[in-house]
Amino acid sequence: MLKLLNLNLSLLLMTLLSGCSHNQPMHTQTVPDARYRTALAESDPSSFNVPVAGSAEEGAMLGALEDLFTIYTYANLEANVTRVYAEQIYFRDAFKQLDSATAVRDYFLHGLEPVSGVRFVFNRVIRSGGEFYVDWTMAIDFKKTPPDTWEESMGVSHFRFNSEGLVIFHQDYWDPTDIVYKRIPLVKQLIAYVKRKL
Repeated sequence: MLKLLNLNLSLLLMTLLSGCSHNQPMHTQTVPDARYRTALAESDPSSFNVPVAGSAEEGAMLGALEDLFTIYTYANLEANVTRVYAEQIYFRDAFKQLDSATAVRDYFLHGLEPVSGVRFVFNRVIRSGGEFYVDWTMAIDFKKTPPDTWEESMGVSHFRFNSEGLVIFHQDYWDPTDIVYKRIPLVKQLIAYVKRKL
């Protein structure tokens, strides 16, 4: 009985967190759906002239990406997202799946509304052929908390670039449970309950 209750609460929690309706599939960042598989095929690094590892071109390409995130301000994002991301892109994180640099820019800008500040640190960039994986730490100072109450979270992003050095594939692996979802009172209680019982 307890296992059934835990399963039902877990399903309720997932439904609340996703904000989905019966007519709309729940968004996920980790299920390899058809769009993800298509994006992998379309962005295959062997189809592009990705800069040589350790070259100045690779340094400039990765530097532009790092600058975009480590200077996470409205002005920088507004000016540079469409300079770092190709207009046609596959982007998926915990909340959205987007297909254009303009949509990514607008999404990032909208995400700044509830915060006083966001900081990213690129801990490591790992390259495997034409695949790039960034291990990062993010800190957020929410407006609804006392000033300078920074909350940290870690994640990894998978990037692919085109021959012009622009991002054409960006898949995040990040758990927003503790830093975002816990801010919703009912969800916070459900998360705490499920963590205790599972």
